[in-house]
Amino acid sequence: MSDRIRRTGARSRSGVVSVEAAFLFPVLIIAAMVVMELANIGLTIDMGEVALQRAVQQMRASGQPGEEGESELRRNMAEASHGYLSQADIVSVFIERFESLDALGGADEDEGQEEDGSGSGFSKIPPAWRITVDIHKDFLTPLPRLLSFVDNGFQYRFEQVLSYLPRQED
Repeated sequence: MSDRIRRTGARSRSGVVSVEAAFLFPVLIIAAMVVMELANIGLTIDMGEVALQRAVQQMRASGQPGEEGESELRRNMAEASHGYLSQADIVSVFIERFESLDALGGADEDEGQEEDGSGSGFSKIPPAWRITVDIHKDFLTPLPRLLSFVDNGFQYRFEQVLSYLPRQED
């Protein structure tokens, strides 16, 4: 009789463990999905930054950005990302040209002309460019849809300023 009671007790304890495991398993799956999504976001940001740097280097080597500079930058970014970012993931590319870093910062034209005088010791002030790239990448897992996100992706914006410092004449 006591053996029968012991066997019944052992079965009831294993049932409790299986119920606890059934409650714990979805939590572990959701935690794994969150880790995968965060890794995807981090990898997208890192690959986008490296691809933008390489595309800007290629653009600088070819000279000043022309009229098709935005499409060239988009194509070079897609190539430099080793296939991780497609041209469809790169939503928008804007290249704005400014006369100088002062103009980019919003300085008045009068101030720039005063500093540009003959006694300043600086040669011609080089132009500056502001490059803005928006990337939209889809999530890997269905977790964001379960959490009622409107969009099934995330967006990230890269901004970079290109210019040369003015040379000082001897």
